[in-house]
Amino acid sequence: MNNLINNKIIGFPIFQNQQDFIVGKFSISQIFKFTRYTSRILNSFDEEGKPLYNNEIQREIENPRANKIADFLIEDPEATFPTNIVLHIPKEAIEEQKEHQNFVEIKIKQQVFEELNKANGDIYITVIDGQHRVRGIEIALKRIKDEINNLISDINKYPSKIDLQEKLAFKKQRLSDLEKIELVVSFFIDKTIEYQAMIFSTINRTQKRVSQSLVYDLFGLDLDDTPQKTAIQAIIALNGHKTSPFYNRIKFYGGDYSNDYSPPLSQATMAKSIVNLISENLRESERDRNRKRNELKTRTPGSNKFLPFRKYYANNQDEYISDIMFYYFNCVKSTFKNEQGTSYWDFRDSTLKPTNILQTTVGYEALLNILVDILEKEKLTEFNVNVFTPFLDKCKKIDFGNTNLYTFNNRGKKILYLSMSLAIWETNKLDSQDNRYKELMELIKV
Repeated sequence: MNNLINNKIIGFPIFQNQQDFIVGKFSISQIFKFTRYTSRILNSFDEEGKPLYNNEIQREIENPRANKIADFLIEDPEATFPTNIVLHIPKEAIEEQKEHQNFVEIKIKQQVFEELNKANGDIYITVIDGQHRVRGIEIALKRIKDEINNLISDINKYPSKIDLQEKLAFKKQRLSDLEKIELVVSFFIDKTIEYQAMIFSTINRTQKRVSQSLVYDLFGLDLDDTPQKTAIQAIIALNGHKTSPFYNRIKFYGGDYSNDYSPPLSQATMAKSIVNLISENLRESERDRNRKRNELKTRTPGSNKFLPFRKYYANNQDEYISDIMFYYFNCVKSTFKNEQGTSYWDFRDSTLKPTNILQTTVGYEALLNILVDILEKEKLTEFNVNVFTPFLDKCKKIDFGNTNLYTFNNRGKKILYLSMSLAIWETNKLDSQDNRYKELMELIKV
């Protein structure tokens, strides 16, 4: 099977201890079509999908080690790399994704390839583990290509020298052989930089002792608390607890989707949604990585955005964040049911293919927006299994299974949010600023 056809990465899904990734085999020439070595650390993406880099720290490699790998590749005709190279694909790099019976296709956006061809372009698909191997391979290929160019230059000067022709033929064959070497590649999809560091640590602690502080230095992270780390810890707890509404729900695939269609709920998407309720915006959240918790008790001058999780993070009360998510979405699960009594929240089978909007990322985001409104309007201070019921009960008449109305895209997300908002808080005819009903009718007409 050719695992890179028409910008599509093809691999097999692997599940290990509630973690999921895909594995495929790719030739060296194929791998360098979608990634290469970079010392820049890609932390996340802004609201427009532009990369946000760590400008303070570079993820450098040991050059002697990379050169030894290059020597090994050039000098040993039987050189092999049996261990996996581990890469990360952010959702911002994915055009569409298709699940087949035994494998997954991920179509990569053309922009990823275009940026890779630029001298200082953005590298979307980054290396979690295998930096030295990737760089060593790059060095080996460059050395051989330089030797080929030098030989061609010498042959032009001395065309009668047969030994030069033989050397050129040998080098060209060696280059071809190297480019055809197949490597095993593992892909993790849409993980935060903190989680990538955890993956690196897990891989390397089984081979040699790697300190946690070294791992965090390599990824440009701090051992101190950060909003991103708090979000990841909350997600791991919610995804791993059997009574959680998110138990085994946060996956990287589970059905076909395209750029215009809501992808499955990923770890990075969920982490960003939690961080967005702690920090002013994504760029500000990168600055918050380097701030102490209590520094977040103050706000940026002129900021009016309601950030319900900020006070809990600043006061070292992270348990409130996971508790709120746990109780609210459990209330969603138990409240919204179809005529047969089946929860709209629950998937029909283990493939996690969405059949209604509540099972999609846009549905999750609309529900989260309603949660934020409840926390802001109702000034709740205590949280349990019953605290959200009075609000969500008002939305029981909504037909969440109507996929023609509640489509799996941003339009459906807005319609869902407005439908629930109007059900919980009736429109105020005396408030000229309350345009929710008008906005909803305009969306439905489209």
